[in-house]
Amino acid sequence: LILIALVIWFGFLRPEPPPISDQDRARTELMPLPAQMSYGASSLVIPREWPIRFTTLKTGRLEAAVDRFFNRVHKQTSINISTKEGSLLTIDCSKQAATYPQLHEDESYTLEVRPHHIVLTAPGERGILHGLETLWQLVAQENNQWIIPTVSIRDHPRFAWRGLMIDVGRHWMPKEVILRNLDAMASVKLNVLHLHLSEYQGFRVESKQFPLLQEMGSAGQYYSREDIREMVGYAADRGIRIIPEIDLPGHSTSILVGYPYLGSAPGPYVLDSLIGILDPVLDPSRDTVYQFLDELVAEMAGLFPDSVFHIGGDEVNPKAWEANPAILRFVEQEGLNDTHGLQAYFNRRLQSILANHGKRMMGWDEILHPDLPATSIIIQPWRDQRALWSAARQGYDGVLSAGYYLDYKQPAGKHYQVDPEVIPGAVNIDIDTSNWQSWKTTIAFQDTRMEGDLYLFGSGAAINDIIRSMGNTSAFTDTRWDGNRLTFSHESSFGKVHYDLIAGGDSLRGTMNIALFSLDFQGIRNGGSDWSSGNPLPEFEKIEPLTSGQAQHILGGEACIWTEMVSAQTIESRIWPRMAAIAEKWWSPRVLTQNADDLYRRLWVMDDRLISQGLQSRSNQYDLLASIGGSWSNSLQQMADVLQEDQFFNRMTIYPPPYHVKIPLTRMVDAVTPESRIGFEFNQLARNYMDNPTDRLRRILIEWLDRWTGMDDFLDAQIAEHPELAEIVPHAHHLAQLARLAKDKLTNEPRFSSDTAIIDLLLESAKPQGGTLLAVVDGFSVLLR
Repeated sequence: LILIALVIWFGFLRPEPPPISDQDRARTELMPLPAQMSYGASSLVIPREWPIRFTTLKTGRLEAAVDRFFNRVHKQTSINISTKEGSLLTIDCSKQAATYPQLHEDESYTLEVRPHHIVLTAPGERGILHGLETLWQLVAQENNQWIIPTVSIRDHPRFAWRGLMIDVGRHWMPKEVILRNLDAMASVKLNVLHLHLSEYQGFRVESKQFPLLQEMGSAGQYYSREDIREMVGYAADRGIRIIPEIDLPGHSTSILVGYPYLGSAPGPYVLDSLIGILDPVLDPSRDTVYQFLDELVAEMAGLFPDSVFHIGGDEVNPKAWEANPAILRFVEQEGLNDTHGLQAYFNRRLQSILANHGKRMMGWDEILHPDLPATSIIIQPWRDQRALWSAARQGYDGVLSAGYYLDYKQPAGKHYQVDPEVIPGAVNIDIDTSNWQSWKTTIAFQDTRMEGDLYLFGSGAAINDIIRSMGNTSAFTDTRWDGNRLTFSHESSFGKVHYDLIAGGDSLRGTMNIALFSLDFQGIRNGGSDWSSGNPLPEFEKIEPLTSGQAQHILGGEACIWTEMVSAQTIESRIWPRMAAIAEKWWSPRVLTQNADDLYRRLWVMDDRLISQGLQSRSNQYDLLASIGGSWSNSLQQMADVLQEDQFFNRMTIYPPPYHVKIPLTRMVDAVTPESRIGFEFNQLARNYMDNPTDRLRRILIEWLDRWTGMDDFLDAQIAEHPELAEIVPHAHHLAQLARLAKDKLTNEPRFSSDTAIIDLLLESAKPQGGTLLAVVDGFSVLLR
């Protein structure tokens, strides 16, 4: 029996060890985390001479990658490294890759570092490129020596498509910005750059066939053909594909300015600067439109070698179609039913054009239509993750962008929770129609009231619930009844939400708690299986897990940076370092991407690495602060460090409508970052102190607080000469007040302040000012409450 039990345990029940041990994970600063890794007990001391040997294959691309590696090591260590033939570093690449990167290419590699020998092995060049990036990240300083720890790594990506989309249409991004981002992308093993090249506001690529596209549609800001070839080659040398997007048939003002005969409304057209979903749209009923697109696609195909061509297809405003009698007659004659059918007709013809030029169509989720062949289309859901799964069930390949919008200014940890293979809050519970209850709910915050519905199914330990609120439906499996107390929780865009309710008769009363806020929750019973009358149980779509075959259609993910409120001066700080967290989600095994605390520990290290490699986010911030304050100062920097940009739609409210891309992006909201590193570190330090109040942590906290107690005086003195700083003065006053209160508490000299006054101050401090948030409020809340 013992033998049988051992066989069952070791053969079936014994849990699989993690691919990286807890000890090794706590030690490593790599990002993304490898698929498997184990450290040794010693290290290789970096020498001045590196003997290198290519065993199977030596190519110009591999030699260039090795040169980049040594250049970065020299920049980091100041060691003048010379190379020669030998075997300190052995590179074993089995097969030369195609000239241009391919989807589903083998990107795996193994890396063995021993005290006197490094072996990097991969089946193809892309794996060697990734392995060299990992080797660079392993360089560390120890006991006044630069070393590489001994380590064994077996690595490969989780998803084949790991991308970044940059919108260069609304705000122009010069070639140099793109090249810097390509270097950063390679460092975290991203492999797709998607360039959004056309918009209402600009057409950004040179056309010899249709020169008015750039002459009238770009205000002189566009990539020449030579620029495109340079960027494509630069990206390919780093294992990155470049996908072009020409947005069709909407978002097309920059096309119609030069070629108004393609439009659904009579011209002339003027290049737009407004932000929003505007009227200009191509006319799908005219053959001349398809002749134009055929010639344009043929020309672009010669510039962009990738097999995928993105056609946009999102946010098509049908207003001009519905106002055009000829288009309406065409819809009727073709039996298209409505304008949605008209767009599907347009996409079918465009797909045929792309196929004739050897291109595969990709578009935003609005293009999904049964008339488009699944084998030829890639869907990019941006509104709802359910669209990705729906496309996969129908046989369409898909790339997820919903949840990865960098311009929304969500924290890295929030993006890190998003997984292409997981739908959070999806109704995946069994609906017990024989045992259910429902309540009409109201959540109140100050003068705002949010209506919704709550449904409970089952009883005892087998109870589940669904809540509908603000247009969202979420299911919960942690629901508990304890006497008359009902509790459950879920993740939201703003963090963990906890419900704590008390039942009495037909009512539910209690709170919905999120971060600092406690919102009143009320529910009135309005239905259930025990009621003879009342609201009937609505139908809920149960989302079943994907089959293994369907899951193969999920290619990966693509983060997006739309540039309505992003300039060439601010874009790098809006992408990085948060993009590195998302990149890890797509590369590393899912089991390794659940710990946000460990993510942040490595994320700030990666941020420093990328800055040292050439990203200009900090130098650009320095320039912005110098412009805002007349000159750069340490005090102004410290103020900027504790602020972060508010989320996109909240930030927009600081500008008077109408919103447009000519708004100067030179205010403090532009100088600060979407996620404050100082704010994160202070908030974490405050939590650590409350968990373990040591003298050392107390001294560190007081050092932080001393920096901030005079911030109000500093800003008040600056306003006379620099009135643009007035919009963040409330933050400076709140910061100074909170710092004084916290220091008094830590030094056991608390000044008189009631709990109510402290809570009021914290709530006031959490409010946005000038589009920015005070990022240290959570830490002060921990210390003072």
